[in-house]
Amino acid sequence: MARSLPMQVAALFGAAWALAWLTYGSVSGDALLGFDGYPLIAASAMHSAGDLLGAFGDELMGGRYPDGRFYRPLVHLSFGLDHALGGLDPAQYSRTDLSLAALTATLLGLLAGTLASAWSGARSRTRVLAALCTAGIYLLHHAQLEVVPYAPRRADALALLFVAAAALAARRGARPAWTGALALCALLSKESGVIALPVILAASYARPGADLRAAARATISPTLGLGLGLLARTAVLGGLGGHAESGTPGRESLSAMAGSMAHAMGAAIPGGGLLLGVLVLGGLVTLLRQADHQGRSTALLLLAWAMAGLVITTVSGRFHDWYALTLVAPLALLAGGLLGRGPLGAALAAALTLLVVTGQLVSPQRDTLAVAQEISRDQAERFEALIQATPAGEVVVFEPWVFAVATAPGTPPIFVHAPYSLSALAELTLSTDAVQVFTGRERPAPDPNRLQVQLVPGPPPPATVTPR
Repeated sequence: MARSLPMQVAALFGAAWALAWLTYGSVSGDALLGFDGYPLIAASAMHSAGDLLGAFGDELMGGRYPDGRFYRPLVHLSFGLDHALGGLDPAQYSRTDLSLAALTATLLGLLAGTLASAWSGARSRTRVLAALCTAGIYLLHHAQLEVVPYAPRRADALALLFVAAAALAARRGARPAWTGALALCALLSKESGVIALPVILAASYARPGADLRAAARATISPTLGLGLGLLARTAVLGGLGGHAESGTPGRESLSAMAGSMAHAMGAAIPGGGLLLGVLVLGGLVTLLRQADHQGRSTALLLLAWAMAGLVITTVSGRFHDWYALTLVAPLALLAGGLLGRGPLGAALAAALTLLVVTGQLVSPQRDTLAVAQEISRDQAERFEALIQATPAGEVVVFEPWVFAVATAPGTPPIFVHAPYSLSALAELTLSTDAVQVFTGRERPAPDPNRLQVQLVPGPPPPATVTPR
């Protein structure tokens, strides 16, 4: 590896980006997947400097999201930048999502290398292997198939990026202002970013010679940063927002969420979550058996990260498979942390790596994503052509309208376009909101100033089922 730190970081990022592109480039970039892509673009489009600042005073999607109220200004900024650079070209959004995954993998790799540097007798080769193993596992875990190909799920990737950056900064003893700013950015990406606080506490405690009092002092600035973010969120939303079912976790909900998270983490892995859990438990025991502070503090960091992610997911009141990305980070750090911890540690790290790679290769979601890309692109092109060719005052039928796609039994459905998605696409295409999209048999009253489009569900066109 290169000698200077900047060159090491550049080399790790370059390798991570290449791996991300090789792994996910074939299943992303041809179309926007997920209900929220076009609404996010419509709400984030920037035409002046005022729009840049306005992102911090706007509700997520400008209130277009029908299932809750959220405040994620950094998501708006990222979509606004993509729109300025590439318009509605899905490849532009894909490049950003690949870069976010690669950057987070780089930060986690650097964190693993930093943790390894404090091990007694750790060699430079061990630190490099720890960094590469951690970055690779983070990128290759099959949970990324639920995030990287979907631009709207960028919020999860952004929040995790800033949590990883905050953990690295805390572990390296950065100035409090840095960790505070990074914690704030995590929260402004997604509310799950509040896990930055316990992660920073544990990462600060992992510093050589640190004690709990010093680690607690390191959380003052992040606490202030998160408090500032919560104040801004409350001011914009008129409250904390969230889904209707968001609230305090109970014992039953915590147990159910843990089961759902375990299933999402191990669903595509041979042996499932049970084998993965056994290896994780063995890895934690291996770290805790070490007599040095670093082994115990590293295990504490991983546990704090995982438990914080589980609790904040439970508070959200619902679960989606892409929420498992929060646990992929500590899993990757565990594998990297086991290298250099004797033959058993190396064997456990190799087994974790093999399982993760196998899960990526055999995941049925890869085939579904390829089909969904074709269906989503076809649907967007047909819808745009229809509204451009039809004058205001007309009522037309758009058929088939494909809501979601699933090509293998037991795999999560891939969402394509909801009615509010196509409404936003119409707004972006015609630069006006004079298109009314509706479903069902009951048509709204005629409006000479608006084009009314009735969505009729149906099977995907045959030409889209087999990817080109």
